[in-house]
Amino acid sequence: MLSARLVFRKRFSLTMHTSTCDTFKVDKVDDTLKVFDEMLHRQVVPSVIEFNKLITAIGKMKHYSTALLLFKRLHLMGISANINTMNISINCYCRLNQVTYAFALLATIFKQGHPPKLATYTTLINGLVLADRIFEAVELFKKLLREKICEPDQVTYGVIINGLCKVGETSKALELLNFMETGSCKPRVEQYSTIIDSLCKDKMVDDALLLFTKMTEKGIRADVITYSSLIDGYCLRGERDLVPDIVTYNSLINGYCKKKRIDEAIKLFLKIPEKGLIPNIVTYNSMLQGLFQSANLAAANKLFNEMQAKGPTPDIITFKIVFHGMCENAQVSEALVLFRSLGNSVPMKGVGLYNILIDGCRKCEMSNLAMDLFDEVISKGVKPDVMTYNVMIHVYCQEGLFDKAKELLLKMEENGCCPNAVTYNVIIQEFMKKNEHQDAKNLLEEMIK
Repeated sequence: MLSARLVFRKRFSLTMHTSTCDTFKVDKVDDTLKVFDEMLHRQVVPSVIEFNKLITAIGKMKHYSTALLLFKRLHLMGISANINTMNISINCYCRLNQVTYAFALLATIFKQGHPPKLATYTTLINGLVLADRIFEAVELFKKLLREKICEPDQVTYGVIINGLCKVGETSKALELLNFMETGSCKPRVEQYSTIIDSLCKDKMVDDALLLFTKMTEKGIRADVITYSSLIDGYCLRGERDLVPDIVTYNSLINGYCKKKRIDEAIKLFLKIPEKGLIPNIVTYNSMLQGLFQSANLAAANKLFNEMQAKGPTPDIITFKIVFHGMCENAQVSEALVLFRSLGNSVPMKGVGLYNILIDGCRKCEMSNLAMDLFDEVISKGVKPDVMTYNVMIHVYCQEGLFDKAKELLLKMEENGCCPNAVTYNVIIQEFMKKNEHQDAKNLLEEMIK
C-alpha cells in the first residue's frame, strides 16, 4: 500500500556572483496522495477523469514514478483507464527513460480498442528524442505521415526539429521546416528559433540571419530565444562591431523574466560584466522583478543590497518592485522596516508605495497596520487614489466595519475620487452577505449609471 505521507524536497541553487543562495521547496505530493486515497474510499468512487487530474498534478511535479504507482493502483482497484490515463502514463515512462514500457502501453491501447491520439504519438516521439534515439523518432514521425495515421501539429514537428538539431542534423531540420511551410501546419517562432539557435552554434550565422529575415517577412515575431541565439552566434564568430550593448541585454533579461525562465536570466546577468558592460537601473529592476516573481527571496534581497552598495541608485520603480515582491511573499514586516528607512523623501513616500504596503497588510490579515498606514497617508497630506480607497474599503469589510466602509465610499466621492467597478463590487458583495439585497440593487444601479 502506497504511503500517503510522501514529501519530496527540491533544492534550488541560485548563484549570484561569488555566493550561492539555497532555498527549499516542499512539493505538495502528500496532499495530492491524501486526496487520491480519500477518493478511492468514497462510497461512490469518482470517474477516472478525476483521478487523471491528480495523476497529472503529480507528473507536473516531476514525480513520475509516483504517478505510475497511482496508475497501477487504479488498475488493481478495477478502475478502467481511458486514453488520457494511458497518455499520462506513457509520458511518465518516457520521462524516466523507459521508452520500452511506453511502447508496451501503446500496444495495450490498441488491444483495448482505444484509437491513439496525436498526443500519444507526440509523447512517444519525444520519449525517443529524450533517449537519444533520434532516428527512431524520425521513422515513427514518417510513419504517421506515410500511413496517414494522424496529422502532426506544431508540437510534433517541434519535437522532431529539436531532435534533429540535437544530433547536428540542422540541414534535415531545415528541410522539415520548409516542408511545414508548404502544408497546412505552418511553423511558429518556436520551430524557427530552434533551427536559428542550431545554425548559430554551428557558426553558420549568415544562414541563421537569412532564416531570421525569412521568418520576420512572414509576419512571425521573434522572441527572446531568437535574439539571444543570434547575439551568441555573432559573438562566437568574433564580430566585435555587433557585440550587444546593455540595452540588448536588458531586453533579453526582461524577456526571460516574463517567461519565468529566471535561471537563464541570471546566466545572462552574470555575463554582462564579462562583456565589459555595466548593468543599469533597468537591468537591476528586471532582475529583481524576475527573482521576486519566482520566489527567490534570498537572491532578490542579495541583489537589492548589492545594488544599494555598488549599483545604480534605486528609483521609485525599484522600490515598488521590492515592496510588492516582499508583500507578495509574506515579508510585510521587512517591507515596512525598509519603508521607514527611506525617510521623508517625497518621491519615495508617494501614494503608490503606501498602496502596495496597505494591500500587503490586508492580504496578510494585518488590518490594524493597514489602518495605521491609511491614517498616515491622510495626516501627511498624501492624496489617496482609487486603489487606496478600494483596499481600505476591503479592509473595513474584512473586519466587519461595514459602516466605516460606507462612510469611506462617501468620503471618496467628496474628495473627487470617482469609485470604479472594484469599489462597488466590494461593497455589493458585503450587502449580499448581510442579505441587504435592496441596498445591493440600488448600488448596482448607481454603478451602471
